[in-house]
Amino acid sequence: MIEPTRLSHLLADRELSQSELARRVGVSQATIYRLVSGLGYGSKHIHKIARELQTTPAYLSGETDDPQGDAPALPMLDADERDLIDSFKNLTSADRRALLQIARTMAGGPVPSQTVHAPARGYRGEKTK
Repeated sequence: MIEPTRLSHLLADRELSQSELARRVGVSQATIYRLVSGLGYGSKHIHKIARELQTTPAYLSGETDDPQGDAPALPMLDADERDLIDSFKNLTSADRRALLQIARTMAGGPVPSQTVHAPARGYRGEKTK
């Protein structure tokens, strides 16, 4: 069972809303509300919740008093970057390669020599050389 007071304190410390935590974990805001209010018994998403709050499942469940423990370090990404990564993970392999090619082109980086799906076309549909 997740300790409601620990969860609410961590949300406040990280300046996260219940709805933002729910979005990051992939659950409804009502689920997070139930956990914060003590109405929920536990969550199968405790590991994801702990990761997003930069703590451990053991701390959230009250098994330890050390909030850091051996919590994995979270890379410093803003909400847009995290959303981009989450969306990228849901793409097929071919779509990932296509998106990477577009991103590299837009960023001015090296463009792979092979096309992903079909002959290369410009952004407006004309064929490129």
